[in-house]
Amino acid sequence: MSKEEITYPVKGGGKLTYWLKLDPKVSASSKTIADTEFAKELAKRTGIEIEWVHPTQGQEQQQLNLMIASGDMADIIDAPWGTWYPGGAEKALQDNVILPLNDLIEKYAPDYLKVLETDPEKNKQVRTDDGVLYGFACFRGDDINTVYVAPLLRGDWLKELGLSRPTTVAEYEEVLRAFKEKKGATAPFTITKNLDENFVAGALGFSLNWYIDDNGKVAYGRLHPNYKEYLTIMHRWYEEGLLDNNFATNDGDAIKANMLNSTSGLTIGFLSGNMGTWMNAMKDKDPNYELVASQYPTLNKGEKVKFAQKDWKFNGWSTAITTSCQNPELAAKFLNYGYTEEGEMLYNFGIEGVSYEMVNGYPTYTDAVMKHPTFSVAEALSVYTRTAYADGPFIQRKEYIEQVMQLPQQKEALQILIQADPYPNKYPPATTTPEEAQELATIESDINTYVDEMTLRFIIGTEPLSNFDKFVETVKSMNIDRAIEIRQKSVDRYNNRK
Repeated sequence: MSKEEITYPVKGGGKLTYWLKLDPKVSASSKTIADTEFAKELAKRTGIEIEWVHPTQGQEQQQLNLMIASGDMADIIDAPWGTWYPGGAEKALQDNVILPLNDLIEKYAPDYLKVLETDPEKNKQVRTDDGVLYGFACFRGDDINTVYVAPLLRGDWLKELGLSRPTTVAEYEEVLRAFKEKKGATAPFTITKNLDENFVAGALGFSLNWYIDDNGKVAYGRLHPNYKEYLTIMHRWYEEGLLDNNFATNDGDAIKANMLNSTSGLTIGFLSGNMGTWMNAMKDKDPNYELVASQYPTLNKGEKVKFAQKDWKFNGWSTAITTSCQNPELAAKFLNYGYTEEGEMLYNFGIEGVSYEMVNGYPTYTDAVMKHPTFSVAEALSVYTRTAYADGPFIQRKEYIEQVMQLPQQKEALQILIQADPYPNKYPPATTTPEEAQELATIESDINTYVDEMTLRFIIGTEPLSNFDKFVETVKSMNIDRAIEIRQKSVDRYNNRK
């Protein structure tokens, strides 16, 4: 197939409709993305007029499916197809909702194609099992972009008590006990009932939910031999008052209150939305207040962290061209722009001289972003870029993360978290067939309900751990082996993608 030379602005231009959620960071300053400086600059540079279409906030998934059902679709749709469309991208292709893009990308999107050709892992993640490209993916550009959740501890308490940051389960327990006994924390470790699938469990060699075992096979964490030990530890912490006794009913507001009023000294939280926000909220009330991150725990000192929050470079969002699009060639050219050198700079940094300056070769955000009198950094960035709500056709650059994580404690946390190596055991972005997805949903819905209920009962103590073997037998009787079989087939297909 002959490839067309793509230059911007596109000769002759054109108009496209583009459906995407209106992120709250955008709506803080604009009623629509069309009003942002980013959208205006994007139209000017590509030579393509965009009519932006936004669903009602909080109803994005429902309205996506209603739009598709109506048959009156936008030319371009931005979505996490694996979760928002029943059956995922493969079903959307099968249902004639979105176009297969292999030929279009080869001819009209050379910069996106180059990204895929130079990174085999990204190439695998954005295709169907049959090798079909269905969208222009949003990628994280560096390891530092993939980590954002960590164990957060009261650093000022650690200093006051002469304690080092914990790295093993036993050290975390020692720290929690000190927080309770010497700092008066009534809920030293505060979390929600969702638990963190890698904290404590990861130290014992598994993830609470689906993961890949050391033999390369799909495994379900609640059947791991050490799951009973996990429950034993969590029950002990609950009984001793180290684990927040209200964890089953906690929500985000409760966690925030606990961490700000010294009820708690440890949680699992976001580096930006929790660590940064809470420290800024406390800087005038308590100048000594400090949060620091530590690694996800291991069982033995010095072990490599294998299970931790660390995402894939593909973040799940893809921008697809629909079968309603009358000019898919123009759409492909437009979406390719985000992967050009110029487009990548616009999507990540905005307009040079306005939202960023090049300082010794480093794209540096200006005071218009970093010191906006009204908006947060993320909100100000969203006037000029899309990187603060990464869900578009581009690669998020590490310089974004390096700058928005302004506190030294945040920067340090990033360096701690990227040391983990969960990928050999991390469940991959494999896809199931529509038929498999339906069968899995039936099996796993019942299992998840039962497992969640029993996990709470074991931790709280209303179900004795002497009944653990009976619990395992019940899970096995609920067709878990069939779920493992289906998932193994999908992972095998993923591993065989070219």
